[in-house]
Amino acid sequence: MRPLAFLLVFSFACSDGSIGAEDTGSSDAVSDAGRDAGSDGGADAGGADAGTDAGTEDSGTIDAGVEPGVRPIGPRPLTPTELSRGTIFAAPNGSGTSCTEAAPCDLWEAVRQAEAGDVVFMRGGVYNIDRNLSFRGRGTTPAPVIFESYPGETAILEGSRDPNDEYYVRIYDDPVVLRLFEIRRMPRSGISVRNSDNVLEGLRVYDNLLSGIHVHESYDVPSSNRNLITDCVAYGNSGAGLTDPEFADGGNSDGISMSSGIGNRVENCLVYGNSDDGIDTWRTTESYVGYSIVYGSGIASGNGQGIKAGGAPPSATSFVEHCLSFDNRGAGFDYNSGDRVTFLNNTAWNNDGSGFYSGGNTRVENNIAADSNPFGGSATPTNNSWQRAGSVMFISTDPSSPDFLRPTAGGGFEDIGAYADR
Repeated sequence: MRPLAFLLVFSFACSDGSIGAEDTGSSDAVSDAGRDAGSDGGADAGGADAGTDAGTEDSGTIDAGVEPGVRPIGPRPLTPTELSRGTIFAAPNGSGTSCTEAAPCDLWEAVRQAEAGDVVFMRGGVYNIDRNLSFRGRGTTPAPVIFESYPGETAILEGSRDPNDEYYVRIYDDPVVLRLFEIRRMPRSGISVRNSDNVLEGLRVYDNLLSGIHVHESYDVPSSNRNLITDCVAYGNSGAGLTDPEFADGGNSDGISMSSGIGNRVENCLVYGNSDDGIDTWRTTESYVGYSIVYGSGIASGNGQGIKAGGAPPSATSFVEHCLSFDNRGAGFDYNSGDRVTFLNNTAWNNDGSGFYSGGNTRVENNIAADSNPFGGSATPTNNSWQRAGSVMFISTDPSSPDFLRPTAGGGFEDIGAYADR
């Protein structure tokens, strides 16, 4: 796995300004609230370093010269919520119940007080998470609660990374918006999403023992629906070396895992170096994964698929478009027994397994696979690179280049793959 010392930003031009073959906009009020918090350019998605040990790998954006109406692939710069909107303030050393900017409280007290319409700003620094923390909203009118780093600072929620500890960070009860902070070293998942209609935007989730972001609830009754995970970075989540079935020697640690629910979405995320899979839509229906970058999946006993788009019933209708998946130990894109999965306009490169692996009713169309084994499985693919004469040539295979995995002009492949104008 090659280290990523920068954030890749890639351009994709849509002729109509839309973002894909299916509706990929968020229609619910909570998603709209997350967008209204500010995501049209400005501060880095990881938040500014406020002198903490946020350190890890740099996530500075490369300017790829993105034109108006062009949607990048990977995380985009996000604008912090205006300080004037803050109603509750927490700090790593906060105390009491005032929760004001002058006298901030601790994070648990801030969560306890937060109600619909509040904006909770977390001052920069490391918050020692040593017991359960449940982000929760109380109502959604006039808007769901926003939890966010104080503008210009980075709040870091840090656990023990001790497998003997069993506390968690989760979202529970009414939906919330989480923006622009970090979660690391949790003894289970970085954060568990246990309800519907939440927005997770601009989070950095890393070095947790199980999955970085895990959307799940009941396998029997659809729950945890319509959650939006956007412009997040999830890396280094791994249970490698822990042989207890819960950790499975790294086999249960995805970057982003969706294990139940209808209509959950992953957009413009960067996911790398996780011990199991990069992005997994196991046991979900109508999941969407788009405009994201996945690489370096597969450590110890992890499967190592880049984007896994299915699993046990009721898994169906996952839709994956305009993603880059490379350097994974397994396949770049795997239907994983999902029903009616779609892989449309994606690019796979240098994966140890197939570029794309499919089932009988998988739609595999307009993709590029520059792998030794580009395609496997039983689908009938349509208009993919391996069905054309010649070999794909890229402008660059250097991940630091804004032209990384972009087909060379005039090579016969620039109208398909993740960059294609559709």
